[in-house]
Amino acid sequence: MRQWVLVGVGAVVLVAVVLTLNFYQLPVVALSPGPAEDVLSRIKVADSTHVYDSKGKLFLTSVGIDDNVRFYQAILDFANPDVQLRPRQELFPKGQSTQQVDQQNASDMDESKQTAMVVALRQLGYHVEPQSVTVAAVLSGAPADGKLQVGDRILRVDDAAVSSIKQVQDTIRRHHVGQTVAFTVSRHDAARTVAVAVGADGGQPRVGVALHEDFGKLPVNLSIDTEDIGGPSAGLMFTLGIIDKLTPGDLTGGRRIAGTGQIEINQTVDPIGGIDEKLVAAKREGATVFLVPADNCAEAKAHPPSGLRLVRVRTLTDALDFLRPKAGDPAPQGC
Repeated sequence: MRQWVLVGVGAVVLVAVVLTLNFYQLPVVALSPGPAEDVLSRIKVADSTHVYDSKGKLFLTSVGIDDNVRFYQAILDFANPDVQLRPRQELFPKGQSTQQVDQQNASDMDESKQTAMVVALRQLGYHVEPQSVTVAAVLSGAPADGKLQVGDRILRVDDAAVSSIKQVQDTIRRHHVGQTVAFTVSRHDAARTVAVAVGADGGQPRVGVALHEDFGKLPVNLSIDTEDIGGPSAGLMFTLGIIDKLTPGDLTGGRRIAGTGQIEINQTVDPIGGIDEKLVAAKREGATVFLVPADNCAEAKAHPPSGLRLVRVRTLTDALDFLRPKAGDPAPQGC
C-alpha cells in the first residue's frame, strides 16, 4: 500500500513539474523562416511616370520571431533544422521592452524605404539632395549626451549652415579632440545653440550621435507597402524593385530572385541577421537566385538550400551587374 502511495505522490510531483516547465517562459527566442514578399507588387508609383512590368519576381525575405518560447515548444524547435533558438537578449536588449524593440524595427523599416528610394532615383539620374538633418540617436556617455536630443534639427554647425550628414561630419572632423563644436538646433520650434566637446572613436573626431537626413518631396511619388514587416534588411530589394519599376526591360529576366541586405546612401550593402532562415524562406517561394551581402557569405554557404544560387553583393552595382550583364563582363562572384 505504501508503495502505491509513493507512486501516486511521485506521479503528482512529475505532473506538477511538467506543468510548471510548460508555463515557464524560457530566456530564448525562436527564429524561423518568415514570409518572402514580392517587392514589385508592393511598390506603388502615384504620378504619370512610366511604370514597367516584369515577368519574374523580386522577393524580400524575413525572419519569424517567437519571443514566448515554452519548454515543450523548445524541444520541438531543437528538432526542427529550420528553427534557431537564440538568447533573448540578442534581439531584446536588457532594459528595452518588446514594444520599444518593435517601434525601433518599424523606424528602421521607414528609414530603409526612404534610403532605397533615394538610392534608386539617384541611380536613375534624378537629382535628390537632403533638405535637413536631425538627431536620430545619442550615444549614452558620449560628449553629446545631455547636450543634443533625439529630434533636434541641426541648423548650423559652428558658423556653417548644414543640410546633409556629410556637411555635419566634415565640420566635426576639422576639430581636434577636446575642442568644442557649436550646434545650432531647432528644438520644439525654438532655436538654441549648444557647445559639444569633440571626442574620439576609432581615431576619428566624434560627438556620439546618429543622424537622419530628410530629403523632402522626391521627384517621383513612390510608396512601399510593408504591412507589419520591420527592420532595415529589405533595403537592397526595395532599391532593385524601384529601378525595375521605373526602367524599360526586366531586371528579373523572368526569374524568381530573392535577396537581403541593408542599403546605405552610398550604395553599399550591409550584412544582416537571420540569413539561414531567409534562405529557407526564399527556397519555399521557388526562388532560384539569392543576393547575399558579401559579409554574410560565409554563413550563407555553410547550409545553402539545394538549387538556390548564392550571388555575393557588396554594392548596388554588384547586384545590377548580375541582373543585367553585358557582353564580356566577368561572371558574378558566388559565395
